[in-house]
Amino acid sequence: MRRTLPFLAVAVALAACSGKPASDPEAAPPAAKPTPPPASTGANPESGSTRLTIYSGDYESLSGDTLARVGMPGFALVERPLHYTLQSGVNSVSANGMPRSMDVEAAQLQPRSDGISLLSQRFVAPLSGTDEVIAQVIGQRIVVEHTAGTAKQSDNGVLLAANDGLTLALGDGRIKVIRDYDNFSVVDGSKLVPQQAELRWTVQADKAGDADFLLSYPMGGMAWRAEYRATLANADADARNCTLALDGAALLVNRAGVGFGNARITLVAGEPAHARGRPEMAMNSAYDAAATAAPKMMDMPSVRQSGEYHAYELPNAITVANGVVERVPLFAQLPAVTCERAYTVGQRGEPWIPPRPLIEPVQRGQTGTLPVTATVAVTNSKEAGLGQPLPAGRVRVFDGEDFLGESMLAHTAQGADITLEVGRPFDLRAEREATDFRLDRAGRTITESFAITLGNAKDKDATIQVLENLPRWSDWQIIESGVPATKKGANQVEFDVPVPAKGETVLTYTVRYRWTEGDRP
Repeated sequence: MRRTLPFLAVAVALAACSGKPASDPEAAPPAAKPTPPPASTGANPESGSTRLTIYSGDYESLSGDTLARVGMPGFALVERPLHYTLQSGVNSVSANGMPRSMDVEAAQLQPRSDGISLLSQRFVAPLSGTDEVIAQVIGQRIVVEHTAGTAKQSDNGVLLAANDGLTLALGDGRIKVIRDYDNFSVVDGSKLVPQQAELRWTVQADKAGDADFLLSYPMGGMAWRAEYRATLANADADARNCTLALDGAALLVNRAGVGFGNARITLVAGEPAHARGRPEMAMNSAYDAAATAAPKMMDMPSVRQSGEYHAYELPNAITVANGVVERVPLFAQLPAVTCERAYTVGQRGEPWIPPRPLIEPVQRGQTGTLPVTATVAVTNSKEAGLGQPLPAGRVRVFDGEDFLGESMLAHTAQGADITLEVGRPFDLRAEREATDFRLDRAGRTITESFAITLGNAKDKDATIQVLENLPRWSDWQIIESGVPATKKGANQVEFDVPVPAKGETVLTYTVRYRWTEGDRP
């Protein structure tokens, strides 16, 4: 098998990966290895811990097993303390275990000791292909195995070039070019090939001694979302008023390719804008399903304002291993939150308002069988037993021990109304029919009638909320209805329709739209 590597590619790769520029005749500065921080850290006993600030959003994109890479979903800020023993003058320092998902351009090493200045910074990625390995080991001794005829041979020599095959300087003084080879091995590769992604710096120290630094960088591969459990207490499914207990937890997912031990965690409920689109570098990331259990925490996170967002600082340092989902408490249980149960036909939210009146009869909305949805509504207020910002996440709703369903919750501010759609009742049905349509072009009106048949197979009476969108125009009026209509928005009305046990009710209503001469249909 023939392996080729253009000479220019070799030179470029060698210059990029080498710890010292190939053209630099001077010796590299002495390398300073990281040493443990001092046992006593003075007024800040947490100075030795890595700090992770993890932002919400992209959780679902990361929750499945994936490859760590630059530009991957998720966003976190890392602050990692480093400690080195330096010589006076120029030193070379490094930190390995860097995640491939980090934003290299934004990485910054800040001296925390006096008399230290940063001269340069370099990111070295682990070698991921044969060409990169060859470029790294030019000038080093390798062993090449190849086949001559039917005989296996091996040659030991210093690799001089890798253009059209491998060019070796053998021990007897000969230069040998091997164009077809089976494989090669590096005699002492452990010191030449980086095993992990690494950051390297050249720093200037005014004097010899210990020095503290803080490494900070943003990265992808980490995200979180809230996970709620709402348990209805002694609730009658057909009664409107209810009470629930609400538990909140945070789920942290780490697909960055590295783990973080003894980390101080801040969870931010917010999604700041940040640029993406950097080149991808793949790294395998294993999923450890056994590590999903959360550590026991007696204290709850403290909550504070973080710019435009809300931040939750976990009270204890935890380990966030690579490839796992960690569950941590978000707030103490709220035992008695006032809620309201309902059955709904139709969708909440403001419907689209057309730029001109819609006069075609077919533009009447959905007809035929419609789903009936069971909902649980809560007002996020202190009077209702809640009254706190709720980060986005999933809410799982139980009726005692029975699971009702789940609903996704967006970031919800204090004072907002929350409606959770939890499932479709087995014993309720709805069917919508358009019964009349009259267009009066001269009078600039449309008069339209509908009938919604609601069935109840339960042993108890039920009330079903019917939400009707009025999509034809912004100027409308309900001129006739079987039950009173309540305006719920610019183009929506609600009817609370009682339906007897083992029976049905037919809701009828008529709406009239008007437009002015300047509003041309």
